[in-house]
Amino acid sequence: MQRRMTISIDEAVYDGLVRVVGGRKMSRFIEDLAHPHVTSGEIGEGYRAMAA
Repeated sequence: MQRRMTISIDEAVYDGLVRVVGGRKMSRFIEDLAHPHVTSGEIGEGYRAMAA
């Protein structure tokens, strides 16, 4: 299930995200960065096993 949230970031960071990632891909980019830091290690181990 996906949840929607609103965050506030510096304008320079936003401009960089738009330039580097693209306007419609920011959510996925941020989620991919945060995911390994906020989920249990078991999920990460599963992803590593699938990649191997």
